[in-house]
Amino acid sequence: MEMHNYSIAAGVALLFLISSVGLALWCGVLWRAFRSANARSTAILAAAVDGIVTIDEKGAIQSFNPAAERIFGYRADEVVGRNVKMLMPEPYQSEHDRYLANFKATRKAKIIGIGREVIGRRQDGSTFPMDLAVGESRNEGKRLFAGFIRDISERKKAEDELRQSEERYRLLIDNVPDYAIAWFDVDGHIQSWNVGVERIYGRTPDEIRGRTMALFFPPDALDEPGRALDSVRLNGRFESEGWQMRKNGERFWGHDVLTPLRDQDGRMRGLVRVSRDITDRKLMEEALRTAKEAAEQSNLAQSKFLAAASHDLRQPVQALVLFASALETKIYGSSAAALLGDMKGSLDALNVLLDALLDVSRLDAGTVAPNEISFALSTILERLVLEFTPQAANKNLVLKVVPTTAIVRIDPTLLCRILGNFLSNAIRYTNQGKILLGCRRHGGKLRIEVLDSGIGIPEHQRSHIFKEFYQIGNSERDRTKGLGLGLAIVDRLSRLLHCPVSLRSKEGHGSAFGVDVPLIGFNKAANIVCLKSEYPRDMIMEKGIVFIIDDEAMVLKGLRLVIEDWGYTVLTARTALEAIELFSEGQAAPDIIIADYRLRGICTGADVVRHIREAFNRSIPGILITGDTDPERIKEATAHGLILLHKPIHPSELHVAISDILMRTVMKEDGTG
Repeated sequence: MEMHNYSIAAGVALLFLISSVGLALWCGVLWRAFRSANARSTAILAAAVDGIVTIDEKGAIQSFNPAAERIFGYRADEVVGRNVKMLMPEPYQSEHDRYLANFKATRKAKIIGIGREVIGRRQDGSTFPMDLAVGESRNEGKRLFAGFIRDISERKKAEDELRQSEERYRLLIDNVPDYAIAWFDVDGHIQSWNVGVERIYGRTPDEIRGRTMALFFPPDALDEPGRALDSVRLNGRFESEGWQMRKNGERFWGHDVLTPLRDQDGRMRGLVRVSRDITDRKLMEEALRTAKEAAEQSNLAQSKFLAAASHDLRQPVQALVLFASALETKIYGSSAAALLGDMKGSLDALNVLLDALLDVSRLDAGTVAPNEISFALSTILERLVLEFTPQAANKNLVLKVVPTTAIVRIDPTLLCRILGNFLSNAIRYTNQGKILLGCRRHGGKLRIEVLDSGIGIPEHQRSHIFKEFYQIGNSERDRTKGLGLGLAIVDRLSRLLHCPVSLRSKEGHGSAFGVDVPLIGFNKAANIVCLKSEYPRDMIMEKGIVFIIDDEAMVLKGLRLVIEDWGYTVLTARTALEAIELFSEGQAAPDIIIADYRLRGICTGADVVRHIREAFNRSIPGILITGDTDPERIKEATAHGLILLHKPIHPSELHVAISDILMRTVMKEDGTG
């Protein structure tokens, strides 16, 4: 029995020993597991990006992870054990204890398990927006709350900036009522729009929303929206002008620009259409076009009138000039010679006026081709002074030139015309004092100026003086004061040469007209030859046969008398038929043909020249004479390779032309030209 009891006691002791060892082992396992779990939790809390704060049911902070330290600016040891309301600004701080008490009493949560946006307070007193999510748990029968905090200051700032940007954009769009701006989906349905759409098209929002672009077009232009969408998809942009329509059926001329809206992958997710009513601009453009056409027609009519008038004037003047020239050799030394001299002076004045009309016609026809060369400017200036000094002396004016060694590149003849008109005007409008011709550098060019001490030009008239027939102080149209075409010719020449004209003037104190020309440099040795005669003066040439055709008997007779006096053999005809008969009788080919443009019948002088050339199979040189200043005559003469001279022709001009043509022919045949 004792042995039995001993055995039982030993067994119990052994079981107790085994149990104690097992419990110890189990506790060790649990403790290691707890420490491992705690380490993992600590690591998770430390690595968390969001702030994590735990509090007990009284609101005392139990833990405060590193992210919370960064967010609030406190160290953990500064907040653990203190009430969490220290992290809240008013009025949340005062309401927090009441909120916890209400939750414990009612179990109704405002934040727990829900989350919301609240305001936090940092250590420095500044506040910031944050997202707060709160979870509830129990530890040893006590409630524990964990708050997960994310600082959303940057997000809120970006949202505010985006909202402000959208507000500004909306204000901007809505404050441009002259533009209809609409946003469409990829299928072309309207999604949103500005007030300009409603105003321009006269539509209400309910009439616009969800509709297609066809809403804005008249029935005969309903294919336009589809074409626009296809173009935007294909080309990335569409722009057009055309008729559009308001709600009331009124049409207007609209201008459209469509551009796509794309996502990050480049896919089109919609498009924007910006439209504008440009009816007023279109009407203005149409009015300007109509006015331009009317002005061009007016200019054409004016040119044709001048051409016709100059032709009718030149016919009798031409005969007078020729007869005066022929008569001069017959009455030389008699008492009538002085009267003849006066008559020739009047004819010369008339020629000057008619030549001015001719110059305008030539420049308007575009047949004047500048011949640019490099030359010493002094040669032109000195020649101009010699030419205009007698005119200046007649008015007791002093004309001076400032010496220059400048070398320019320009057509010397056309430059002479510009400067000659400047000098002529200066002498005409200067009653006392002096006139100065000189030049100076102006940028990379040379400005050649004519300065006078004349009457000056009122400011309100300066924009008109380059127009045809405009003159200052000549309301009575005294022809001794010119025709009013000089500066109009200057304006055309300056544009032809691309050499701008300048004007400085002070009323009552004089004017300065200038032209800017290309400057090559300066050469004191003057080693650039300019304005030289094209042919040797000592070249001897035999006189040839000159054929003249003109249906005006008196002009024909005058031409024959003058040309025969120069030693040429002259053949004449009044009609194309007479010319054909003359050369069909075995007559030798003429060396030069002089033909009046307008002949009786259907043939012109140009036609006669062509027929004679064909008959002799030779390119016989010719001079076409006409009183018609129509630019078409100039173009026609150029096309036929003819020299064009306008009536009235001065005998010396004709003599030079004939000599020049025959000289060219001889040089070409000799191989020297």
